[in-house]
Amino acid sequence: MLAGAWPWKMLTARGRILVPADGWYEWKPLADGPKPAKQPYYIHAADDAPLFFAGLSNWRPDAEKDEAHGFAIVTNDAAGGMIDVHDRRPVALPPDLAIHWMDPEFPTAQALALLEHGLPETAFTWHPVRQEVGNSKYELPDAIQPVAPIPKD
Repeated sequence: MLAGAWPWKMLTARGRILVPADGWYEWKPLADGPKPAKQPYYIHAADDAPLFFAGLSNWRPDAEKDEAHGFAIVTNDAAGGMIDVHDRRPVALPPDLAIHWMDPEFPTAQALALLEHGLPETAFTWHPVRQEVGNSKYELPDAIQPVAPIPKD
């Protein structure tokens, strides 16, 4: 969301949120073609610290709980070795900057500038995980455990 048009600009002044996470999944195609097999990867902080994803929401306490009042995680281009897994990634802010992102009194222009200071790719590590993580009903503890990668075609 950092590059190009900013469709959520109206929310940057009053809709900044944090989405806490331990990590996230990305799927890497194993071959070219219309429907290649994909290897899921679990990406997390190298030091296993909690992550704070910058997000935007239009939800208010008196608002309906529907898709118009959901949230979006701010993303940016991946870089370094992470580009081999996926071309985008969430913007994860370090705790000292995350607190400013959440502060409604923090000036919007400065808050947007914080997005350029998210954790670098070197702060993360990733490994292949089970195919079952693609099913939203799969919630077993082994969902983040490393597995041998699927062989390429």
